[in-house]
Amino acid sequence: MSRLEKVYGVTEQLFQLVSKPIAKEARDECIEEITSLLEHRDQLLTDVQPPFTKYDQQLFQQIVTWNEVITKRFTEIKQQIQQDMMQLKKTKSSNQHYVNPYQDISTSDGMFYDKRK
Repeated sequence: MSRLEKVYGVTEQLFQLVSKPIAKEARDECIEEITSLLEHRDQLLTDVQPPFTKYDQQLFQQIVTWNEVITKRFTEIKQQIQQDMMQLKKTKSSNQHYVNPYQDISTSDGMFYDKRK
């Protein structure tokens, strides 16, 4: 099996992994698996050397096509994580406001300072 075929196999695994929906509970495990596949693919890509046959070029074209889909899916996953973080921050702020509703009120409200001597 050539190096490009190994890259093709790892890219196919990565494509299948990001093609299915990712549950919030299993997101961390999925991200770890994605990271390990990307590192493995990166190691394999350094060993790929020309000349390429027509078969290798076809594999390469499929890898490029999958890579575009994978990149788009990574962007979607990143946006989901950002939305979850914003929602968590908003929930935390709401809970804090519920616990101490007068926290944000200024203490100098209604006070008068006489500037004359």
